[in-house]
Amino acid sequence: MTNYLEVRNLSKRFGDFSALGDVSLDVVEGEFVCFLGPSGCGKTTLLRAIAGLDPQTSGTIRQKGRDVSALPPAQRDFGIVFQSYALFPNLTVAANVGYGLVNRRQNRGAIAKRVTELLALVGLPDAGPKYPAQLSGGQQQRVALARALATSPGLLLLDE
Repeated sequence: MTNYLEVRNLSKRFGDFSALGDVSLDVVEGEFVCFLGPSGCGKTTLLRAIAGLDPQTSGTIRQKGRDVSALPPAQRDFGIVFQSYALFPNLTVAANVGYGLVNRRQNRGAIAKRVTELLALVGLPDAGPKYPAQLSGGQQQRVALARALATSPGLLLLDE
């Protein structure tokens, strides 16, 4: 089996504070990996570095053999669900789920089909015209998951 994700000697500093120190790990395609630890130990920082949202101070990140260490998030193949869900409050559920597909310039028909498919998958088939504030926390979390899956990412990062 080949590694889908390789993290080598990853470090992240915020000023004088070292949030991550020399982290290395391999993840094989199809593998499910959990990071466990107390609050503040660097789990979210590691996910954000892998995603390119908070670039590492040093070290390398390879995805399917390609060095993505210096690439912006849009050029990495991942979906992410944040602890806060990060839904756009001014967009409907359908628009939130389809957001990444719109950015990839998919046609409207394909976007509508994929959004319908994903909302059914997460058990919210009728939620498309609603806004996030009209949903429970659990429903919002499912919308965030549907949005993360919309682009069929090779890597899914879930923060809590």
